[in-house]
Amino acid sequence: MIQITISSHLGFPSVSIHTKYYDMATVPGIGGRILEFGADGINLLYQNQSLAGHRPKYVADNVEEMRSQRMKGQQLLYGGEKTWLAPQADWGDCPYADLDHGEYELEIQRSEDTVKLLLTSPVCRETQLQIIRTITCYGDKPHMDIEQKLINHGPGPVKKGLWQVTMLNRDGIVEIPDGATVYADQPVMLLNGENASAIHDAKGWRMEINNNLLYKLGFMTDAGQTTSRLPATNGKSYTLMKTYCVNPKQTYPHNTVVEVYNASDYHYYELEVHSPVYTLQPGESASYTIRWELQAVQEGAS
Repeated sequence: MIQITISSHLGFPSVSIHTKYYDMATVPGIGGRILEFGADGINLLYQNQSLAGHRPKYVADNVEEMRSQRMKGQQLLYGGEKTWLAPQADWGDCPYADLDHGEYELEIQRSEDTVKLLLTSPVCRETQLQIIRTITCYGDKPHMDIEQKLINHGPGPVKKGLWQVTMLNRDGIVEIPDGATVYADQPVMLLNGENASAIHDAKGWRMEINNNLLYKLGFMTDAGQTTSRLPATNGKSYTLMKTYCVNPKQTYPHNTVVEVYNASDYHYYELEVHSPVYTLQPGESASYTIRWELQAVQEGAS
């Protein structure tokens, strides 16, 4: 059975989904992001309370004015999960405002045991791109599917990747399995790699994230799965498992599929997954789906 409630998260209206396996909440007003995923009152996702209720307004008559206002502003780290566009070199320190924290339209589609939340961004005033996020929850399954769709409304072709960025409460343990044909002998050192603790064994890479040292590592693997585990205060351990498709023959932004970022100024780390790079002609679209599954076990249980 699925329950839907209208609530509030971080000072914004939200839609909460409750199943027997997990609780999830999304906030259309700040980028259609997910701000809650967990169970038993435990939320795996970080929320930045200092930004509660805050969303800047942009008054721009053209692309240049919009870009100038965005780049002069701060990166708004609300928390939770959202869709960015890769590569980051295209936009710098602050992601495209209309897509990152713009007001998304919400449509709820419900069947007997399934709920779909369709979250549609405004058309980005800088890029003429649009994102549609479709979150599908099932009453009889322990997972949900997050489809990210990118549409090119511009006059020319674009090359972009869909980039799911998930901000998780620290401390945590991340595991990135080796793929059958592609795996990383060494991580890609994206930022301060010497600060990270990453151990490779017969299964793949394992990272214990328990400090505030700033770093970012990338991993190229076609395993199509990665997990993040949170040991909670209630004696249980909660694991977020992400499952997705990887095509080794395609090009990936940043030359990675999975990236792990650890923050220094806030109490979170990020587990990020990249789609391949898509070349979209005017009017074309591309979609990339990532499945989330919540697993909860008693600490010490075999």
